[in-house]
Amino acid sequence: MRGGGTLANGYYLDGFPMSYPYHLGDQSSVLNNNIIKSFNVYSGAFPVQFGFATGGIIDIKTPDTVAKTSSVINLNTFLSDVYHQNKISENLYAIVSARKSYPNVTLLKLYPDGIPQDAKYADYEDYQAKFNWKPGTNHTFNVLLFGARDKQKYTKAQDDFENSKKEFFGLQGAASGRPPVGLDRLFRTSGFRYTYNNKSWLETSISISNNYFKEFFEVDFKNPLTAEQIFELQNVTTQNINFLENNTRINLIERHLTFRFGGQLRDKMIQLQGEDIKSSNSTFLDFFNSLLDSNRQFRALIEGDSIHTREIAAFAEMEFKIGGFSILPGYRHDYYDKAHEKKDSFRGRAEYEILKTATKFLAGTGEHYNAPLQIEQFSSRSGNPNLKMEHSIHSSGGIEQRITSDYLIKVEGFHNQYSNLVTPDSYVQDPYQPNNEKRDIINHPDDVQENPLIVRNMNYSNSRDGYSRGVELFLKANQGPGRRFFGWISYTNSVSKRNNHQPQLTDDEENQRTRDNRDHRLQYQIHEGGNYLNYYDDGKWELLVDNDKLLLYDYDRTHILNVVFAWKFGQSWQIGSKYTYLTNVPITPIVDSSKASGLASTGINLYNPTYSEYYNSGRWPDFHQLDIRIDRFMNYQWGYVNTYIELINFFGNRNQISQTYNNFGPYSRSAFTNPLTGFTTPSNPTPVYNSNYIESTAIGGKVKYYPFISIGMQIRF
Repeated sequence: MRGGGTLANGYYLDGFPMSYPYHLGDQSSVLNNNIIKSFNVYSGAFPVQFGFATGGIIDIKTPDTVAKTSSVINLNTFLSDVYHQNKISENLYAIVSARKSYPNVTLLKLYPDGIPQDAKYADYEDYQAKFNWKPGTNHTFNVLLFGARDKQKYTKAQDDFENSKKEFFGLQGAASGRPPVGLDRLFRTSGFRYTYNNKSWLETSISISNNYFKEFFEVDFKNPLTAEQIFELQNVTTQNINFLENNTRINLIERHLTFRFGGQLRDKMIQLQGEDIKSSNSTFLDFFNSLLDSNRQFRALIEGDSIHTREIAAFAEMEFKIGGFSILPGYRHDYYDKAHEKKDSFRGRAEYEILKTATKFLAGTGEHYNAPLQIEQFSSRSGNPNLKMEHSIHSSGGIEQRITSDYLIKVEGFHNQYSNLVTPDSYVQDPYQPNNEKRDIINHPDDVQENPLIVRNMNYSNSRDGYSRGVELFLKANQGPGRRFFGWISYTNSVSKRNNHQPQLTDDEENQRTRDNRDHRLQYQIHEGGNYLNYYDDGKWELLVDNDKLLLYDYDRTHILNVVFAWKFGQSWQIGSKYTYLTNVPITPIVDSSKASGLASTGINLYNPTYSEYYNSGRWPDFHQLDIRIDRFMNYQWGYVNTYIELINFFGNRNQISQTYNNFGPYSRSAFTNPLTGFTTPSNPTPVYNSNYIESTAIGGKVKYYPFISIGMQIRF
């Protein structure tokens, strides 16, 4: 969001934290459309009650009232969902919804040959439940439960590859068709809120919630010829967040001056655990154990790790309105216990509306802080426990013009400055770290006793900074009575860059430094910006100078275009469409490979990819997708029936989203077909495409690509 990373954003449903907003594949929200009353996207300076983010905030609201009991049932080719709202009494209502997708079941039953190579369809499910009770005029109790789960494990290319190998070598029973990598993630949030409103000048609420996230990641590598299990690992990451918030609003001068303030406590526990580690290759086990001895990040991944943090915040904001002018100055204080760090941030937003012409001028700026997020970054076992909070300053300005009540035009420019960002760092060290790893104490007790303090690479620092700037254009045709056409267009042109501020040494300089460091021990290190001054026990000094530069950020997209529209034909028909165009993200190309000498005695050859020396110097082809939907409405006294057909990815575009490198083979720029066997070895690396298309082999062997076709029915009563 405006140059922020995927983990730099915050997502909330009625103010309660949500782990992620989209299911795997980014094609579907984790929320039922019917439960969304409104949503605000804060990508510039956002209100002071929102913290713990340096990117942006998505704040989604659910219905505040239920006028009558009703239900919506939706059934289609790839998923089913149900929504029900029940007005139990004048002071009590409930809303529940649930959804389940089943693309693997549908495609494997209806058209298995149409599943693309390397396709991974996520089977997902989600649910939401809200209960609202108003026992009196001034009191409201809310309970909100919601969650989602995504499972992604099927890979047709791996199945075809292993089966073809088995058939060719007469090893039909050698290897399973299971995928080499599997992912299973879920989250669930339970929240409670009490609100007091005296219907005059005071409203205050207290909220408490628990957000639980779990991600199961599985890797299973087998020798494709013999099915010997080289390595299997199941890794589980869990995160548990307890969140307490108080929010108070006081109207000091009716319609002119409002004061808001509150506080927050966020208690977070992250755990990482390797499970069910298997290998039937004894030589690989020796290599595996050597990694455990030498690499503390790998050791933490396998043996498990956990970390507990606590963050406390207080905030206050004043809203002043007079005529068409409004200004919202705000202040926020954040405390992060791991680094014992306290930060004050100031934010301000202003609007001026010319009521006669319906023209609005917008401006805002603000500071934002966020503690390190990934356990491997700030754990004392694998990373740097002294990492500080990341920092950003968002500034934006724009103009919004309404043309009657039908159309809206908005143009906004923005500049986001990022600093103190966490980055991998090969040079940051601590010469006085306790030598207290259990594995070392058991396996090398004499060495631990002789060297109670050791020099340790901390692996991460707060050296990265950068910026994102650009312009956004938004056009909207509002839906209204008698209007047949409605929709919107959004376009963003931007650039995002980062500088890791790392010394860039040549291979010869790195080799010489490694040789020099064998003969002395680090005594003291000064780290300023990206520069390092090291003092060693033999009296020698070493100066490492930051000669890094600004480079394209991993999530930079020059152009982002979305076009959404719908056209009604009478009372019964509607055609809608969505078109998305994205400049693809930068990548560092693979240009060669080298044989892994450490595993030569395992009986197989493994190859490591060699990346270009020019970071983020390439991009995959641009992303294009057009979706079309045709609806037929049949209205009745009790509700309506809506039958529809969706053509997802109408032109059957294969949009590349990543690539995979097969470590069992060397780098190959293009596919190769053996004239003797007829077996085709794919290029290495091979592209991975967004899987929302169907492939079919036409006469003559040419492969063609077609859209997903989803046929469904929605019933509201």
